[in-house]
Amino acid sequence: MSKPIESRAHGRPLVSIGVPAYNAERFIGRALDSLLAQTLSDFEVIISDNASTDETGALCEDYARRDRRIRYVRQTSNIGAPRNWNFVVHEARGEFFKWSSASDYCSPLMLELCVKSMQADLGVVLCYGKTQYVDEEERPIRVYDREVGFEEERPSERFAHICAKMTINNLQCGLFRLDALRRTRLDRLYPSGDLALMAELTLYGRFRMLPEILLFRCESRDTSTAMIAPLERQRVYEPHATRAIKLILVRRYLDNLASIRRAPISIAEKANAYRRILRLMRWDRGRIGREF
Repeated sequence: MSKPIESRAHGRPLVSIGVPAYNAERFIGRALDSLLAQTLSDFEVIISDNASTDETGALCEDYARRDRRIRYVRQTSNIGAPRNWNFVVHEARGEFFKWSSASDYCSPLMLELCVKSMQADLGVVLCYGKTQYVDEEERPIRVYDREVGFEEERPSERFAHICAKMTINNLQCGLFRLDALRRTRLDRLYPSGDLALMAELTLYGRFRMLPEILLFRCESRDTSTAMIAPLERQRVYEPHATRAIKLILVRRYLDNLASIRRAPISIAEKANAYRRILRLMRWDRGRIGREF
């Protein structure tokens, strides 16, 4: 094993890890143990408890008492999943940032390998490995084989590639360059809005995929919004919703257009990105029509 990256002398951690949690008592201990077992130890953990009604808070407070790198924050009311995920970004102090779902866990080498790759290439804004799906008992289900990197030099090409190819977002639990992530509009407040975030970030830099399995993602009805009814899923985003949100695909395309407009890229690159996204919208006109 390679030598772990040394901690830095000043007070700012090298990596901030945000753990948004809601009624996660079944899994959060496993998630936190995997973070505390990292070979790179220069990190802080920010847990944002979204007003859980189970024993999540007590478990997290116990971890925070035992390890000074952990900070536990409890929201006074349920603010919805995206706002809770965004909260931990605003609280982060590191050079790099990782979202860590309370139901998933990662390889002990995750931070070390990703940090080394990103320190060697300043153009990379997100680094991740392969994803192994597991059940609630940690039994392997499958390795997700459609993960790719987005390393094209032109931002418009990366943007078009991710908009056309990405349907499952395991990348969001990779390692981000925090200053680049904060230049985006972060996680959106509608279902699949995380895909719009990932597309926007490709306009700021390259995404690198490492060959190792670094993320272990729990697949069950309790951990996947894809397996629940539309209204129940909408309440994950807006806790007091009375009906499921409409025009999700249209919202994401409009979001993509807005991301191009505000991106720090040349006029020529913006024009190319607009052309590519409008072409995708034409290909998707059947699905768009059905939404209306």
